[in-house]
Parts: sequence; structure tokens; C-alpha cells
Amino acid sequence: MASSSDHPSLERLIAFESRRTVRKSMGYQASLDGVRALSVIGVILYHAGFGWMPGGFFGVEVFFVVSGFLITSLLIEERDRSGRIGLRQFWRRRWRRLLPALFTMLLAVGVWAALWGTSEQHTQLRREYPWSIFYMANWGQIFGQVPYFSGSPTLLRHLWSLAVEEQWYLVWPVVFILITRAPGRERDGRRGVVLVLLAVALMVGTAIADAAGWPARWFRPFPFELQSVNTTNFLYLSTISRSSGLLLGAGMAFLWRPWRVPHTPREGRSLVDGVALAAVTMLAITFTIGDVAGGATFTWMLPAVTLASAALVAAVLHPSSIVARPLFEMRPLVAIGKRSYGLYLWSWPISRIFGAYQGSWPRFMLAMAVTAPVNEVCYRFVETPIRSGAIARWSQRQRDRRANLTVAGFATSALVLGVPLLVFFAAADPVFDPAKDSSADVVFDLGKIGDAAAADVSASSPDQGGSSTPPTTGERPTTGARLPRRLVIVGDSTAHSLAINLPSGISETFTVSDGSVEGCSVYDSGTAISARPFTRSFGECGGWQQRWVQAAQQADAELALVVIGAWDVFDVEVDGQRLQFGTGENDQRFTAGVQSGIDALAAVGVKVALLEVPCMRPQDVKGAGVPALAERGDDARVAHVNDLLRRVASTNAATTTFIAGPREYCADEAVAADLGYRWDGVHPYKPGAKLMLEAIAASLLAVPVP
Repeated sequence: MASSSDHPSLERLIAFESRRTVRKSMGYQASLDGVRALSVIGVILYHAGFGWMPGGFFGVEVFFVVSGFLITSLLIEERDRSGRIGLRQFWRRRWRRLLPALFTMLLAVGVWAALWGTSEQHTQLRREYPWSIFYMANWGQIFGQVPYFSGSPTLLRHLWSLAVEEQWYLVWPVVFILITRAPGRERDGRRGVVLVLLAVALMVGTAIADAAGWPARWFRPFPFELQSVNTTNFLYLSTISRSSGLLLGAGMAFLWRPWRVPHTPREGRSLVDGVALAAVTMLAITFTIGDVAGGATFTWMLPAVTLASAALVAAVLHPSSIVARPLFEMRPLVAIGKRSYGLYLWSWPISRIFGAYQGSWPRFMLAMAVTAPVNEVCYRFVETPIRSGAIARWSQRQRDRRANLTVAGFATSALVLGVPLLVFFAAADPVFDPAKDSSADVVFDLGKIGDAAAADVSASSPDQGGSSTPPTTGERPTTGARLPRRLVIVGDSTAHSLAINLPSGISETFTVSDGSVEGCSVYDSGTAISARPFTRSFGECGGWQQRWVQAAQQADAELALVVIGAWDVFDVEVDGQRLQFGTGENDQRFTAGVQSGIDALAAVGVKVALLEVPCMRPQDVKGAGVPALAERGDDARVAHVNDLLRRVASTNAATTTFIAGPREYCADEAVAADLGYRWDGVHPYKPGAKLMLEAIAASLLAVPVP
């Protein structure tokens, strides 16, 4: 019989057929771990606060696409192999993969916080622990009192994305069973197309919702806590709005199974790698220019990241790739990708503990030096053994009492450690307010009201950079108004600090209520930009005028004291354009905001008093959600804001008065820099509130009210 070597054409045919040999199952794809590595590196650098990686948070979306694709591919293969989906086994595998490392991290963080954490962290964990244990952290943060992107960052803030994935793992297999009752490749193709279209529709809908502020409107009929849900929180954190990446990955799994087809011709290989290059380029761009609260995040950046992630997954899985696939299968990337879940779990709380979240390389390196070994120990001795079933197999082999005692001992230790932690954090204060002064009481001095500057409400101290005319002094005014005068304090967090730190005895002269909207001033869009670097988005501040009015009406207020300035001394970015402080556009934006607040209050018959912004001396204080920002300590900027406030008051003379504050904050450094007066050099404690209210009381009483 002739051999195949006697027939060259037969050799070519055999070689051709061997190239057409395909895999029936996906198996382990190392390149997907490489993609995971890319995403977790982006997230970790974003968490570190480096200014050159402001969009690293998009790495979470890469995770979502990979998860949607991988889980759906596994479900399809299980259905094709056995004709059914074992839900119990599926969920058991997911729980083995996710819960042990999560509970280990929760215990470790809880022990650290109980021993060395601050009162603020105790309060934060009191709320976050229950949500985190049940993988509902994203909804806990959506309905939380503190917006996700403001305040002091919590130790467990990063768990929202894991909650989204776990909720997907619970719901999606059930949906998969319902939509795949009739198997078939043609039907799979149609299902994939439908899922891809749903994902695209969800991206478009999310962009529209962001532009229109819809989520916040949906919750208005509900109690106050639900009314406070803001658009950015909902769109960034909710399982609904963040399912587009998971859905797109799932749709791809029905449509893209490159391991089942032969290699593409040589000319097709460049196309695969070209797609990968374009996808990586798009991810690099968004990672380096993204702004988590920017206007472009939901309109085009997040959809672009989702599509680029899907394209990258498709490219690195294709066996014909000669660049992208080998690159993402490099051992260092694969090793990081295999540990990406644990790295994500541990890196943030450790970075928070070491203060490595404000762009400091030394702190970042220290945090990573701790994170890497901690995660490796967890990966080798917790994650891997439990995920692979090694512990269960060992327990089955060990039929003696020693094995049972060992397992029981571990379980008992976890309970003995976990239950007291839950009890400890449950006893923490339900609300932590760094501005609340719990020190010795201070008393409002009625005798000083007669010495207050009241008659010339348009005057200011020359130290503030305003008019050189000194304030007029006079006797305690006799306005004929009924006392106590009903006063609502509105504005930003400085208003809140003033309202909650009232000196004793003031109730005879004023009844004061708090109508502040923290972190908002008079804006509902744009982002304040500091040179530190630090940014503050106002995208979550929609409806602040209505909240001022609501507070005034609930208090039946005669007069609203507007206390702002802390967020008005910065450059601001609006719709991608940076407006420099002091320019006409920036001034117009501020004065228009003040005017809208005056109009809203005047419409319900409330007179308005615009409080002079005091000279600020910001200092870095532990527990402060905002660092010391140089712009706040710039007296020239403060004086310019006060000039604008005077201008607005003069054009609304029938409804609005400018109220000059105490001179000490500009003229006496011993007072201005004393943290006993202002706990961070900006927000008043009780002595600062006493100083302010005694200085302005006569002016407030002099304002004519109906």
C-alpha cells in the first residue's frame, strides 16, 4: 500500500483537515485572565488617586463584559452537553468562588476598624456591613445619606461592583433557562442579536437618563431618603443601569465561539489584531481622560468602553491572533488576572487604611507591598482550596473525629469573631457628622447684639478686599418684629455646620432650622477643580432650590440666611469647557445660581440674607471628606465672591440683603486659624457659630419681613 508521502495532494489535504480540527468546548482561556489584569490595574491606579488615571474606574466595565461572556459561555456549554442547567451546582460554584474571600476580607477589615478605626468608620461600617454580607452594597450606597462620590471614602465602598455581579449571577441563569428552552444554533444566533440590541438600548437609555436626570425624578413620590437619590449615584451603581456590559458579553457568547471554527487565513489575522489594537487604544484613552462625574461619562465614554471591551474579548479569544492573544497570555498578566478578584477586594481597604488614595507614590507603594502578600495568602489558602473543593474532599476522606473537629473549629472561630463585630458596629452612632461639636457648651450673648454692625449692611471690612467703608455700629435694633425670628439656614456644608452648632440661649432671639444641601452651593452641574488635585462634581445637586424652599416652608421661616462660598472659589469645568475663576463666564454662572435661589425663596414669601463669605484657613484634618484646598485660603478669591454677592443683593433690594460677618476671620489670625472655631479652618464649631451669629444677629433682626 502506498504511503501518504507518495501523494503530495493527500498530505496537503491531511494538513488542511488537521488545521480545521476545532475544540468543542471553550476550556480555560488564559487570555481572559490577561484582560482581567488590564482592568484591575486600571481600577487600582484610579483608587490610588493619580491624576493621570482619572478614568481607571472604567476597568469595572471591562470586568462586567468578561463576566457576562464567560458565564453565558459556560451555561451554553452545559446546556449543549447535558440538555439542562443545574442551578444549584451553578450557584454553589459561584459561592465557592466569591464568598470565602469576601467574608475573610470583611472579618479582617472589621477587626482593624474595631481596634484602630475612627468613629466615622464605625458609623460607616454599621451601615455597610449588612449590605455587603448579602451582596447588596450597590443599593445600600444608592439609598445612603452620603453621595457615593463625596464625603470621606469608606473602607467598603468598592463592593458595589461585586454586588452587581453577584445579583447578575443570581438572576441571569434563571433568565437563560427561560430563553433557551428550545436549543439550536440558529436560535442561539437570534438570542445573541437580541441581547446585543438590549445592551445597546440600555446604553442609550442610560445616556438619556443622565442628561434628563430621570432616576432622581422617579423617587420623588417616595419618603425623603428615596427622594435624595441622585442621578449620578443611581446610574453609576445600580444593577439596572450597569447591566449593559453584562448583557453585551452574554450576547457575544451566543454569537462568538472562535474555538469551534478553524483558524482564519493569514490575511484575516491582521484584522483580528487590528481590532484588539483599536480596543486597547480606546480603553487607554478613556482610562486617562475619564471623569467619574463628567458629562461625557454616560453619554459616550461608558458605551465606548463597553463596546471596546467586547471587541477586545473577541480578539484575544480568536486562535488566529498572532499578537493580541499571546500578549494577553503572558505569564505576569495571567497571574495578576487569576488573582484579580482578591486584588480588587483587598487593595482598596488597605489603600484607605494607609491613606494611599490621594496620588502619593510612596503611600501607594506601601499599600501595594501589603496588599500583594495578604492577597496571595488569601488566594492560596482560602480562595483556591475552597473553590476547587479541596476542603470538602479532604473532609470526606477524613472520617475520624479530628476532621470534624477541625471544620467545626474554623466555623466556630468565624462566628466567634464575626458576631461580636456585628454587635460592635451595630452600637456605633447611626449618623456621623464631623461638623457636630460635642465639646463644652457656649452661650449666645444677647448683650453683644447691640454692638453688632447692623445699619450699613452693604459695608465690609477692608481686610476682605471689599469696600473700605467700615460697618456702622449702633444700638440693638428695634424692628418691631416678633421674637424669636424664624430663620432657615440654607447653602452648602458651611451652612449645615452653622445650623447644627448653635450656641445655647439663641432660641430666645432666633428659631433656626437647617435647609442646607451639602456640597452643592448654587449649582446642579459642572465640576469644581482644585490645584491640589481635587475635584467636586455638582451633578448630584439637581433640585437644590426646591430643597431650600421645602426647608423654609417646613420651618415657616420669615428669613433665609444663605451661607455659601466654600465651593465658589474654584475653576469649574462645564460640558468639557474649563471656566477660570474670576472670568465673566464663571461669574455669570455663580450669580445666575444665586439669583435662582433668591427667586425660589421670594416666590414663597421668604426674605433672603446673603452672608459674607469669611476668610478661610483650610487645614488637613483627619476625618474630613475634603482636604485643605489652597483656593479656599486665597483671600482675594473670597473677596471677589463677596463682591458678586453684594452685586446680586443690590439688584434684589426688595427681597435680599447682604450681611457682613465678623472681622476676626480676616483680621485676627489667632482666631482664623484656631480649629476650635472652625474644625477644619472652613466649617464652624460652636465657638465659631457663636462668633458668627453674635456678629450678624443685629443685621438679621434689622431685615424687614412681612
